[in-house]
Amino acid sequence: MTVMVRVMSNKAKHFPKSYAKMLFSALGIHHDEQLLITTDPWDERRARELMQEELLIRLYNHVYADPVYWNHLDVEARIFQLASAIATVEPDAIFCGSTAALLYGIGSAYSLLNAVQMLLPRSTRRDTYEFVEYRRWRPGELWRLGPFTLTDPYRTVVDIARASAFRYALGYADGLAREYDVDREELRAYAQANCRGLHGIARAFGVFEHMDGRSDNGGESEARAAMILAGVVAPELQVEIARPGNAGYYLADYGWRMPDGSWMLAELHGLGKFEDETQKDLEHAAAKTYRAALLRDANLRAMGHNVIHFKLSDTYDVEEFGAMMRGYGIPTTKPFADS
Repeated sequence: MTVMVRVMSNKAKHFPKSYAKMLFSALGIHHDEQLLITTDPWDERRARELMQEELLIRLYNHVYADPVYWNHLDVEARIFQLASAIATVEPDAIFCGSTAALLYGIGSAYSLLNAVQMLLPRSTRRDTYEFVEYRRWRPGELWRLGPFTLTDPYRTVVDIARASAFRYALGYADGLAREYDVDREELRAYAQANCRGLHGIARAFGVFEHMDGRSDNGGESEARAAMILAGVVAPELQVEIARPGNAGYYLADYGWRMPDGSWMLAELHGLGKFEDETQKDLEHAAAKTYRAALLRDANLRAMGHNVIHFKLSDTYDVEEFGAMMRGYGIPTTKPFADS
């Protein structure tokens, strides 16, 4: 669609902000959570002129955004919207790494979502963009998912595991196990058959040793990775403790069976555990959830079990986190060496 807008004819060619808003409004952009794709030459010229006025930012060839709109998107929305736009203007683009994992729904570590990751053939040169990261990886088998062409889920996780820190890579391996029912032996066999000799493959095999689909989400995986890095014995996940009188069970994120038969339980806490978006009175709902957690902990302790709570931010300093866990008497082992 071409939008006919009269432009002020002075040497500076200054465009008021209302011009950019008019262009986006007429094209139906942003109202439908889209970026501006300038497949029409007229739109491309106007977009470049607006970019010179800093009223638009260029994200990719023929892909633009209002800076205010772009800066208010969360990281997952940025990656999804930009990947969708790139797939429109370049249907043969191959997405890989953390971008492919996000699209598959198997992981979204924010530290790895700073840019859309795409494969780049070894003989190819491309323009550079702030929010696009090219990888010169072998493509392997390709999958189609809606408008996207992606490295297959196995290869996606192998590439992340061999190129990323253990702390973040473990969550993607867990996600593959959880969402695609892939066990570590399957992933190891795939890597041995298809990825031998690739840079960092030894690091990837170290990640596979600890993958576990019982991990509920990426935060729980990241916290478990910090435990392993700190030399804390890898915990059991989603531990069920039967309530007295056949009254169901209590569930804990992590647990270690102690020599006396009791459990040392640990809970990772984010705000989400105390929020219920279905409740109109969020403060009341959070207080109710908090009281329930206190009662649960008291009942578990009465049964002879111990319960500790921590936040993901507590795991950022691995040495301090390890010291804290050891202080609670949690079993230790040799720290994992992340190569």
